[in-house]
Amino acid sequence: MGKLRDSERTRKRITDAAAHEFVRRGFDGVSLGDIARRARVSKQLILHHFRSKEGLFKEVHELKFRPPSELPEMVIGNPTELLADRFKMRAGDADYIRFLTWEAASGRGKILPGHDARQRRISEYGLALRLMQAEGKLPRDLDYRFIQLAILALATYPIAFGQITRLVTGRAAMNKGFQRDWHKFLKRVGQKLFKYRLSECRAQAHILHDRRPAQET
Repeated sequence: MGKLRDSERTRKRITDAAAHEFVRRGFDGVSLGDIARRARVSKQLILHHFRSKEGLFKEVHELKFRPPSELPEMVIGNPTELLADRFKMRAGDADYIRFLTWEAASGRGKILPGHDARQRRISEYGLALRLMQAEGKLPRDLDYRFIQLAILALATYPIAFGQITRLVTGRAAMNKGFQRDWHKFLKRVGQKLFKYRLSECRAQAHILHDRRPAQET
C-alpha cells in the first residue's frame, strides 16, 4: 500500500511539473530533462510512468486541463450574452488557453489528446447554437459553426496573444481593468448582433398569438 501511495505522489509531482513547463514553453520547447529537474526525479522514472513525452503530454491534458466529461457545455439562454460569458469563463482559466496555444504551435492538430471528449463537447455546443437558431434567437443566415468559431475566438484571442493585446490597448490581457472593459465590449457586440433577433421573435410570437382561433364556449 505504501508503494502505491508513493507511486501516486510521484506521478502527481511529475504531472504538476509538466503542466507548468508545457504552459510556459509548449511541447516542443520542453525536454524531459526540464520536467525531471522541476519534479526532482530522473528521466528514467518519467519514462517508466508515462513511456514518452507524448504520453506525458496527453496525461497532463487529461488530468489538468480537460473539463470533467459529465459537465455539459454551457450555453446560456440569452444570445446577447454568449460572447461576454464565454470570455468570462476563459479568462478564469488562462493556463488552459496558453496550453492550447502551445498545442497548436507544436503542430499537434492531427493527434489531439482527449480527442473524442473534446469533439463531443464542441459538437454539443454547436448543437445548442443550432437550436437557438431554430428558435429565432440567432441569425439563420449565418453558419452556426462560424458563429461558434467567432465566439471562441473573441473569448480567447486577447489572452492567447497577450503581446498583441498589449500593443493594441497598452494593457496586459490579465489586467482586471482590461478584462472588465473587454467583457463590457463583448456584451455590446452581442446586443448589436443578436438583440434584434429577440425582438423579432417576440413580435412573431404576438402575431401567432393574435391569429389563434377563439376557443368555443
